[in-house]
Amino acid sequence: MDTAVLGDSRLRELYYAVLKGAAGDSARRAFGAGNEISRAIEHLSSCLDKPVTIDELAAQVGMSRAVFHRKFKQATTMSPIKFVKSMRLNNAAMKIAGGMNVSEAALDVGYVSSSQFSREFKRMYGQSPWQWSHAAQLPMGMA
Repeated sequence: MDTAVLGDSRLRELYYAVLKGAAGDSARRAFGAGNEISRAIEHLSSCLDKPVTIDELAAQVGMSRAVFHRKFKQATTMSPIKFVKSMRLNNAAMKIAGGMNVSEAALDVGYVSSSQFSREFKRMYGQSPWQWSHAAQLPMGMA
C-alpha cells in the first residue's frame, strides 16, 4: 500500500533517506551486495508463485537451516516463512488495488486455496480481499 500512496520514485527517496540515516548502517550490513540474506530475498522475489522451503533457501546461500533461520530473522525481524507470506500478500494487495481479480491475484502469488488466501489477507490487512479491492485503487500504471 505504501507504493500506492507514495509512488515508485517517492518510495525510492524514502528508502534512500532511511539508508543515509542512523538505521542505514545495519540495513546496509543486512542487505548489502553479496549478502546471503539479500540473495535469498532476491530469489524469493523472483519466484513468489512457486513453493519454497527453508532448506532450499538455506542450501542456496550455503548455510544450515538453523543458521539461515537465525540470520534471516536478525536481518528482517521475521521468520523466513512469515517473510514469504508477507511478500506474497503485499504483492497480491498491489495487484488487487491495480484492478486484478482477487482469485487471479491469489493464484499469481502462489496461493492454491482461495479460502486460505482470504484468511491470511484479512489477518494482515484487517479486511477481506474483496473489501480491499473496492477500497484500494492504484493510479493507472502502478500495479
